[in-house]
Amino acid sequence: MDQVTVITPVGCIGNRGVDKDALIRAIDKTQPHVLAMDAGSMDCGPWYLGAGKAHSPTLDILWDLEHVLCQAVPRGIPVVIGSAGGSGARAHVDTTVEMIQKVAREKSLHFRLAVIYSDVPKEFLLSRAENGTVAGTHSLDDGSALRVEEVKESNVIVGLMGVEPIIDALEDGADVVLCGRASDSAVIAAYPVWKGFERGLSYHMGDIMECGESAAEELRPTLRALAHNRIPIIGRMEKDCFYLWPAVDTLACTPDSCLMHSFYERTDIRASKVPGGVLDKGDARYTQHDAITTKISGSQFVDEPYSILLEGTKPVGHRYVFIFGVRTPRMIEQLDEILSDVEEIADKRFEAHGAFNIHWHRFGKDAVLQGSEMAANVAPREVGVVADVVAETADLAHDVACDLQTRIAFWRYPGRYTTAGNVAMTLSPASLDGGPVYEFSIYHPIQTDDYREVFRRQIIEV
Repeated sequence: MDQVTVITPVGCIGNRGVDKDALIRAIDKTQPHVLAMDAGSMDCGPWYLGAGKAHSPTLDILWDLEHVLCQAVPRGIPVVIGSAGGSGARAHVDTTVEMIQKVAREKSLHFRLAVIYSDVPKEFLLSRAENGTVAGTHSLDDGSALRVEEVKESNVIVGLMGVEPIIDALEDGADVVLCGRASDSAVIAAYPVWKGFERGLSYHMGDIMECGESAAEELRPTLRALAHNRIPIIGRMEKDCFYLWPAVDTLACTPDSCLMHSFYERTDIRASKVPGGVLDKGDARYTQHDAITTKISGSQFVDEPYSILLEGTKPVGHRYVFIFGVRTPRMIEQLDEILSDVEEIADKRFEAHGAFNIHWHRFGKDAVLQGSEMAANVAPREVGVVADVVAETADLAHDVACDLQTRIAFWRYPGRYTTAGNVAMTLSPASLDGGPVYEFSIYHPIQTDDYREVFRRQIIEV
């Protein structure tokens, strides 16, 4: 095989939806060997992994699955989907399987579905415990080993798969491969690597394609006019290079757009760690091939001992939120002091009933940059405050939030104009139940001699 063509229909399944006409044209014109795409991200925070919920709308996920499967399956084009359901844990994968089966029933599609789970059993990690830590692990934050206590506290743990489990599924004749948590680039790199193309180039192609048209520039305004505005990106892998271009000619993959997306979300712009090694982009070259196409070459793969990045969450309490607006200039001037005072009272009032934390987000003042906010010479005309209360229990979070909102509304501050109603409450009820709260508890690679210890596959005839 001299070349492989990969289409990434969407940058993330369920994120605004694929432009179906652009997808059909791209498939008809390029005759791709595989459709490969990501479906998740940890950008949205830990709640989705911890709660087992998708971070994209169900109707948009179904839209993408329907149009991808209806175009690929009848043509015999394999489909690879990574990080199913957003976070890639078993709950997300199983929900996505149900959606795939729904689409297949309604559209009379029949295919062989490989489901790869990426959940890491606690027993697997605890069996490696030595002196209170898990052998072969280190934190990407501070280098410390994963503690046994952190494993036990976690409610969900997943591992990021590389190309190997996906290739195993393709070898077994899967028509559609649905992955749990997976490296974004691996989902796209798997097919070219399977067909013998250079691993570094394949991972680099996936590194750029994984967010779809985000790696392209608009030559003419296009995306804002589309309800479903994810535009497919096409990648053609050759022996010593690859080419990238969008599915519409109003966008273009340029050296700048490809280079910038290759740097996207990277702590090191020259290297990206993946299972089994490092993608070295230090000598990569980006060349404009035609008006909408960029040629990339020179990237390499450096082998390292095999490791899998673990991601985990733990429950930390329950959230209630209330929102209010402050318009009075004298209250705005004293807002920091007022919030500090009411928080101090809440600490004394409720400390005997359990632990809780209060977070104030002052939009219009410093909610976004916080301590990094540049000093302003002019006071804001109004401030919107989001009060975020997280407590051990839902009842305690509710009571602290309700107490705070009424206390602030009637707070007697110097120079007050009114006898009550200091602030504008946005909603009724004023306090909204934010549900269980999770935080990331594990972000540690673990070395392993066999990725099959972690990633388990199931075949379903759909």
